[in-house]
Amino acid sequence: FSSFSLAQVICLPILGRLSDHFGRRAVLIGSLFGAAIGSFCQGLAPNYWCLMAARVISGGCGAVGSTANVYVSDITHEASRGQYLGYLMNANGAAFAFGPGLGGGLSRLGLNIPIEINGCACLVACLMAFSYLPESPVFVRQQLDSARMAGQKHGSTGWSSFPASVWAVCGVEFLRGMSFSAIFALYGLFANRVFGMDSLHIGYAVCVGALTLICTNVWLTHPLECVLGHIGSAALGTTTMAVGELSMAFAPNLYLSLLGMWSVYMGQAIAGCNIAAVTSMLATDENRGEVMSMQQMAQASGRVVGPIFLGHLADIHPHLPFAAAAVCVFLATGILLSISTAHERRVEDSLYDVPLLASPKPIAEEVTKEDIKELGTFLCDLLTEGGYQWHEESQREALKKALKCYFPPLVFDARTGLAEETVPPVFAAAAKDVGAVGGATPFGTPNPNMRPVTSVGAECNFTGDDSNFLRSPMLGRSASFNRRPFQRAGRPHRVGA
Repeated sequence: FSSFSLAQVICLPILGRLSDHFGRRAVLIGSLFGAAIGSFCQGLAPNYWCLMAARVISGGCGAVGSTANVYVSDITHEASRGQYLGYLMNANGAAFAFGPGLGGGLSRLGLNIPIEINGCACLVACLMAFSYLPESPVFVRQQLDSARMAGQKHGSTGWSSFPASVWAVCGVEFLRGMSFSAIFALYGLFANRVFGMDSLHIGYAVCVGALTLICTNVWLTHPLECVLGHIGSAALGTTTMAVGELSMAFAPNLYLSLLGMWSVYMGQAIAGCNIAAVTSMLATDENRGEVMSMQQMAQASGRVVGPIFLGHLADIHPHLPFAAAAVCVFLATGILLSISTAHERRVEDSLYDVPLLASPKPIAEEVTKEDIKELGTFLCDLLTEGGYQWHEESQREALKKALKCYFPPLVFDARTGLAEETVPPVFAAAAKDVGAVGGATPFGTPNPNMRPVTSVGAECNFTGDDSNFLRSPMLGRSASFNRRPFQRAGRPHRVGA
């Protein structure tokens, strides 16, 4: 059993980095195939060492859970990401709830039959992923960007480039893993020693806990996200875990102890998906796989260290492990609250992200050279009349960057048949890219007497010091370049298809 967990901890960062370099789809398919091979080898192992080697293969390929989290994070919007990560967590909860019973029933046909059935299930999942699972659009976009930027210098990569908030989340996950290990490693012994529960009733109690986790994710997690946000919901989840651990540590009877255990499962559900959503937001498209695998590795390390540390406390007093577990998740709550500012800032920055919904079909009509020349001439005349300078190469490059922010990609809404602009056309982003300071840009200083024309439907809200702005004829309002020049728009606006 330890070989499985150890292989999982070691392979988590490796698979995360591979998913960033070779794609989420390739890693998911390869890991499912490897898990199938590992299961078949376990069922057919002729001796102990072959069984251990097969367990290592299964553990290493079983670390693909973080890649699944990354894929879900890639294809969902920040507002609903926690909800879909909760659905993914439900799959694990259902496996823990119903897997032991199914395995026990199949074991009557032979001790190796459940393992072989597991291998068949992994193989079927591998074939389904190969046939129906497309590559993550984030990874595809990342590869295209890398091809365009070939030969240019990139920022530092690797663990040293992770912001402090990512390491803080890893600390939270380590503490949460240690705390939750008190349930699956020690609660059975505790309930038997203190309350005289037998193994059958302990199994029933754990199944109820898994069902509590599933129900929480289905009916409670998303409403909490809407009210408290990801950081607030995660902090509430870890606090609920702490209260449950304290209830188990000091409960005077079995019923309060069981309520405490089920509270821990509820808190685990609330905290798990929200912390995963926070981690995905703190990462970038280039390192999301590696960052989220680091988060999973930290939690797995806590589950490895937890039973050892808490087991020593159990030798001193049976209630001490749960009190220590409560302290761990209380500390995790404090760390989560300390990174709320970094998370909010990253959420604001996500307004620049390209939407990941299905793109409209390309225009069938060919564009002639005359059309391109006419549009280019119109643009140059428009800039000249407006007093913008574009004759030098640096000015034209700055203009290209600005145009990318003026005209974000459109996505197609199949329900309405309209093209939808999910990212507001924020001029401040262009100004930040081209290095505007004090109202001056590479295009020249705009005439303060010019009256800007407001475009219909623009929903960008700007705040800041009016003494440091650049007037945008397209947006028709002042865009401050101090810190955060925009606020989140209420709803995306519609533009013509």
